[in-house]
Amino acid sequence: MAESEKLLRQISETSQGEFYQKQAILSFASFLDKVAQNPRKMIRNAGEYIRDAFDYFGSYEVGCNKVMSRRWKVFDLGTERNVPIIGAEDVQIEIYRVLNTFVKQGYSNKLIVLHGPNGSAKTSMIESIAHAMQKYSETEEGAVYKFSWVFPMDKSAGPQVMGESGPIGFGRAHSETAYGESYAHLEESKISSKLHSELKENPLFLIPAGRREAWLRDIISAQEGCEPSELKLPPHILLAGLSKRNQQIIEQLLSAYDGDFTKVLRHVQVERFFYSKQYRVGISTVEPQMSIDATEKQLTMDRNIANLPSVLHNISFHETMGPIVEANRGVLEFSDLLKRPIEAFKYLLTTVEKSTINLVTSTANLDTVFFATTNEKHLDAFKTMPDFASFRSRFELITAPYLLKPSQEEKIYESDVETLNTTKRISPHSVYLLSLWAILTRLKQPDPEQYESKYRSLISRLDPHSKAKLYENKSLSPIFKAQEESILHELVTEIINENRGVVVFEGRFGASPREIKGLLYKAIQNPRHQTMTPMCIFDELEALVKDRSVYEFLQLEPRGKYHQPIEFIRIIEDVFAKIFEHEITLSMTLVEEGQYESLLTRYIENVVASVKKEKIYDRITGTHQEPNQNLMRDIEDLLKITGSLDRHRESLLGKIAAYKIDNPKNEIDIPVVFGEYLKAIQDHYHNKRQEIVESTFEAMLLAGTADGKHLNEDVIERARVTYDNLEKKYGYDNQSAEACLRYLMAYKKKVKS
Repeated sequence: MAESEKLLRQISETSQGEFYQKQAILSFASFLDKVAQNPRKMIRNAGEYIRDAFDYFGSYEVGCNKVMSRRWKVFDLGTERNVPIIGAEDVQIEIYRVLNTFVKQGYSNKLIVLHGPNGSAKTSMIESIAHAMQKYSETEEGAVYKFSWVFPMDKSAGPQVMGESGPIGFGRAHSETAYGESYAHLEESKISSKLHSELKENPLFLIPAGRREAWLRDIISAQEGCEPSELKLPPHILLAGLSKRNQQIIEQLLSAYDGDFTKVLRHVQVERFFYSKQYRVGISTVEPQMSIDATEKQLTMDRNIANLPSVLHNISFHETMGPIVEANRGVLEFSDLLKRPIEAFKYLLTTVEKSTINLVTSTANLDTVFFATTNEKHLDAFKTMPDFASFRSRFELITAPYLLKPSQEEKIYESDVETLNTTKRISPHSVYLLSLWAILTRLKQPDPEQYESKYRSLISRLDPHSKAKLYENKSLSPIFKAQEESILHELVTEIINENRGVVVFEGRFGASPREIKGLLYKAIQNPRHQTMTPMCIFDELEALVKDRSVYEFLQLEPRGKYHQPIEFIRIIEDVFAKIFEHEITLSMTLVEEGQYESLLTRYIENVVASVKKEKIYDRITGTHQEPNQNLMRDIEDLLKITGSLDRHRESLLGKIAAYKIDNPKNEIDIPVVFGEYLKAIQDHYHNKRQEIVESTFEAMLLAGTADGKHLNEDVIERARVTYDNLEKKYGYDNQSAEACLRYLMAYKKKVKS
């Protein structure tokens, strides 16, 4: 068998299997059987469906200590391009809250407006919801159905049968024997005409409203164990529901069949559909330049219309089209809504509130969740307009700020880094430092007056870098003492909430991820550097901040140490110098790395025993002894602990307790919980060996050159080992390591001068 034939057969078998498994085509009677099995699922409106998609994929807690939040896996799925949403948990929670409100009240009567600065993932979040709907609709739990009208090919139909009002293209006896009770499964070759319902209405709307309600009350009350009269049904399922065209078809067929509704339903083909943004099935977007959101046009030359039974020829058929029609039973996004003239979307005042749209020949009921995006500049301008008061009650405004954590910001660029690494090696920390700089540009100076008087002095000292570390739950030493750090970590929720619900919220201004991504691509192309090191980032940032007219955040007036992008470059230069010095000295292996951790572990064990007033087990003697006060004081002198030692030691127990809350099943990870202390111990012992460190630095730069002939073999070997360890432990190739070492030596020289 040829490979092409084999492939095509496999595809055919798979598609047929999926088709029958998903029961893509049903008769109306089979559809009602499905409804009877799980009626609540089959009568959901768009708001409930989306809420259920959130619940189906689930959620989990993120954060640490005082700042915990809930994250929905819908946003881990990401967009159709498999790009997950990083951070933005507060926005996710607000979207879910609004959807829950829609479910409780039974209808979606507000436009969900995501507003924030350009590049804050507003559209991406809506795309993620659309992608989740698509995935959910492929599951049995998320199955959704629409219907079409099917009319069979029957050229042999005889004259009118007694008891029928008139021929409609086929005779009673022939149609029943040839096609059974439903035309839903007719082969295409036997179908004369097929009319799709553009609005994808729920097939249940084919049942007259009164009878539909009574039947649903009966089957649901039986399942839920209550009286039919006590049952609360969602309001939308009690409406007429059908479009004008579908209602006219029913009326004409009823007339032709002398009111026999079962014969009318033989022409109904129920079809399972799947949401798709690409094909605009239940998901659509209205771009700013699009002027017509929904319209009708009369059909005259359409083949399906021409082949309809004569009884339907007196209906004036119109085709309904446009983004609003495509999005019915799903999601409609108005991208950059406020870029459109206000007259272009005034109709939303009634459309969103009443879930209807006025067409040329009729008014159609809608079942849609409306989303919109806008940036802050357009929203501010809109708020000054007289019409804003009318719109405000129809808007559910949700703020979407920039990210405020460097670790999250760095994740945004992971896919770009993966691509760029194939063209030029990217050395460690380059993207992190760029991300840190971006975060520093977004932070707002805290207002001490918003806090209790006893905290105001402390809050006034909270600089941008310390605030970024506070948001990441990192140590704030040496800027803040242990007791001060503990207080700030207690206040972190208050600090975060200070700038929520205000016009100038934290994350409204600053460097956009789009700008940072552009800078990253420029840095990789910098011809002055063979690899992309942090120094490339520093060069590009220096060029960027020179022209303040290009970027709005560069025009902000400094407030204390905040809104100072040039100073933020100095900060990330300092951060990198300290990081690299620490990594390169550890790579020299002057002391076995485990010895530092062992010393810190002994210190922590003694502190815990001392605070709890317990004895400590001595593994050597096998006895219990008093905590070693000399060891504790020596380490505390090394760590430069000031103030009350008792409070400092108690704060260490607080760190351990916080870690156990977040990781109840794990042993205490000393390097994670006390990373800053471990680093301080490592740096202390390396500083005592400064001569060896400096000679190794020299050898790393001179080995293999004419200037390095005076170096002895031991020093050259240490340099080689250091290069190897920098690559194995941290990911620096030799070129990057050498460039970073030259930067470090120049930095240290500048600091000394």
